[in-house]
Amino acid sequence: MWLPSEDPEHTIRGNLKRSHIPERGYMKILEGANESLLLIKDEKIIAAWNLNAKSLEETHENKAMNLINISPESRIEVYQLDDNMFSTIFDLNEECKLPLPTGIDFLLEKKAKDVNRDDVLSKYKIRDPSEDDIDNLLNGYKPKIGGR
Repeated sequence: MWLPSEDPEHTIRGNLKRSHIPERGYMKILEGANESLLLIKDEKIIAAWNLNAKSLEETHENKAMNLINISPESRIEVYQLDDNMFSTIFDLNEECKLPLPTGIDFLLEKKAKDVNRDDVLSKYKIRDPSEDDIDNLLNGYKPKIGGR
C-alpha cells in the first residue's frame, strides 16, 4: 500500500478510542509480525492491507481485515489527511478497497482475547506472596538505628 510518510498525529499503545479515529486518514497497526494499514473515511474503513513481516506475504481487502489484532502490545499510528491527499491515496490503492465499507466499531471491538491474570503471572513466573511470606518479610525487617 502506498502512503505518505509524515509523522503520525497520534501514536497509541493498544488502547484505541473513538476520539483517536481520523475523519479522513489512515491507521497503521503493528502487532507482532503483522503490519496492517486501514484507510478511513467518515467513521468507515474503506480499504485494508496487511503485511506479514516474517513471510512478506501481502493481504488485501476482507482477508486483511481478518488479520487485524489489537493487544496491549500493539502500536497504533493515526494519520490525518486532507481531501486531496486522501483521494490520491484511495485511487493509488485500488487493490485494497473493501467491497463494502466496514463501520469503525469493528476496529474498536477488535481486541486480543481477554487475558487471564493467572496466565500472565505464570508466563512471567510471578507468584502472589502468601500471608506467611508477608509475615516473614515483616519479621525479618530490622531498621537500622544510629548506624548499628
